[in-house]
Amino acid sequence: MRARLLALVCLAVPACVSPPGDIGGIDGGFRRDGGPRPIFPGCSDAGDAAAEGGCPDGSVVVETDAGVPDAPAVPPCNEVTFELEAPSAGSVWVTGTFVAGPGGAWPGTPAAGALELVNDGSGRWSVTTRIEPVGRHLYKFIVDGAATWIPDPANPITEPDGVGGFNSVLDVCSATCGELGAFDWRDTVMYFAMTDRFRDSDGMAMPVSGATDGDARTGASGQYEGGDLNGVTERLDYLADLGVSALWLSAPYEGRNTGGAAIDPGSDPRVYSAYHGYWPSPANVNYADPLMPSPMPRVETRIGDELDLHALIDTAHATEGANGHGMRVLFDYVMKHVDEESGLYGAHPDWFLSPRSSSGRTCANGNVWDDSFWGTRCSFTEYLPSFDFYRREPLEWSVNDAVWWTLEYEVDGLRLDAIKHVPLDWLTTLRTRIEERVPSPEGGRFYMVGETFTYDDYGLLARFVDPDTMLDGQFDFPFKARVCEALFTPGGRLDTFAGWMAENDSRYGPGALMSTWIGNHDIPRAIHFASRQITNCREGSFAGNGWDPASFRQPTDAAPYERLALAFAIMMTNPGVPLIYYGDEVGLAGGGDPDNRRMMPWEDQGATLLPPQIALRDAVRTLSRIRGENPVIGRGRRVSVSATQDTWVYRMTGCTGAGDVVVAINRADGPNSVTIPDGSYDDLVSGGTASGGSTSLPARSFRVLRVR
Repeated sequence: MRARLLALVCLAVPACVSPPGDIGGIDGGFRRDGGPRPIFPGCSDAGDAAAEGGCPDGSVVVETDAGVPDAPAVPPCNEVTFELEAPSAGSVWVTGTFVAGPGGAWPGTPAAGALELVNDGSGRWSVTTRIEPVGRHLYKFIVDGAATWIPDPANPITEPDGVGGFNSVLDVCSATCGELGAFDWRDTVMYFAMTDRFRDSDGMAMPVSGATDGDARTGASGQYEGGDLNGVTERLDYLADLGVSALWLSAPYEGRNTGGAAIDPGSDPRVYSAYHGYWPSPANVNYADPLMPSPMPRVETRIGDELDLHALIDTAHATEGANGHGMRVLFDYVMKHVDEESGLYGAHPDWFLSPRSSSGRTCANGNVWDDSFWGTRCSFTEYLPSFDFYRREPLEWSVNDAVWWTLEYEVDGLRLDAIKHVPLDWLTTLRTRIEERVPSPEGGRFYMVGETFTYDDYGLLARFVDPDTMLDGQFDFPFKARVCEALFTPGGRLDTFAGWMAENDSRYGPGALMSTWIGNHDIPRAIHFASRQITNCREGSFAGNGWDPASFRQPTDAAPYERLALAFAIMMTNPGVPLIYYGDEVGLAGGGDPDNRRMMPWEDQGATLLPPQIALRDAVRTLSRIRGENPVIGRGRRVSVSATQDTWVYRMTGCTGAGDVVVAINRADGPNSVTIPDGSYDDLVSGGTASGGSTSLPARSFRVLRVR
């Protein structure tokens, strides 16, 4: 019989027409299909790329009847040949992210894991291997031992390596961009609204006796301030106008009704209420029938009731975001513990490891937050006993509870609090149950994103990420630290950051969808990093910065807001699910927790915004809309055009049918010139058209251009 072959034909792909490189007699070479090194022997082994009509390198699959009997099977799309022309070399190895060891270090010798290339006798070195995991990788050749590390001279796609050179970029079996008009989580912009501090719809608050009061309009408070579910519903129009397409809602479950001490009462003697939602106090709910629990779980009465919550979600789903689809909603789910005054704890104390008994301890007692045994068993404080998820009954109760809230309110995802403090079995059980109950979510995933507070431990973050069995992604704490260091510190370097971003793209495995962020509810407000008042980009919350509002006033000059706008520009024009913490779009002031949870300033409720705050909000609105309207940003790949200490130009590309987008950043406090790739563009920020070539960027500014 005659077999049908799939021939790779390069059509209008820049990488396919670039000439071979030449570095000191070293030439990466080309094969007859015209592709740069590394060669992709095929991408059609029932693979997704061929099925969608595209290959990982952007070429097009063209079916041809070759008339060849019994043609060999096309190799899998992750089988890659690395090749280098180096007649004078004594050895050639290849190293990169696909052979990286613990901590991400690239091996420098074959003994450590680098791959040896073989000389065919004519000076052409090659090795064929299968790359796992699939996705985006970086690599270099090592010529003659450790003496020479070079990028692939035949691969024009590179990223700065952070030390003045470049890494070559390899996309292995990359997922297609999908149907451009369909909902896709990669296009979304997420907004975190802490309900009690977002908007008060009725002017009423229900305080908790004994909690430390404060004026949350200008500073810290440990008390309920009156924000409610109806207030969020009233401002969905504001969020839609801002370009938001997904809403993360603080935990709406019935919470502790009495005051509670700080985690470390010795350093913080104040008393707090459960306004934040992280102290759930469920009744003794029976999930014998998971769909009909008895009694019905309750919404926190201080923010509204079940009808209010249904109305909020229904209205959000009917509100169109910048991506052209109804707004998605995520609940903050708190599974680690319950309030010791809850009906559930009263009925089943044996389900918990209470620090008031010999079976438990607090995490701070002995500093066991990261302990291999106690880290999933310790309690955050004495009145919040930790579930013993090593027992089946409490694990099943918690998973049933999470699934019930998901189904009852038809939410689209969950933000999972403190995920490293529960066993993996809890997470895999939840994912399995969600897949059973929500089998075909629009966009291909029920988005589950975790919180693991670490700025540097990539392995810890990755441990919980697998869209098939665990999390879709985590909040990208390392991104927050690096973008802060690159943009907000006087000596920050965008070229170093560009190299770090290139490595970060593939850290968490195929299909991972991390959420990038600049500010959240556990650290001081982003504006104080941008103003350089706080110089440590990893500074967290403590009593000294959480209750000192006089030290964290609203900046009046424009520069901090412009630096913060640059951070939003980078975040909004790169892959991931960018997060806006409520108030950061206007650079809201505030120190650590709880000063970082001030009331949202609404102009119709008497708040006055400074001109640079309004300018920042306008910039965030523009960027959010650009992201929603240009799917290449979230679904494509980034190619760096240039990077210096103060400037970075990159191109988002790789989505057939979606115009490429070029982004230019200037972090300096003075103007800088950059070179935009040749071509004609639509200016997505200022309007009108633009052309490639040298252009001057004002101080602390950015441009976003779409190829015409």
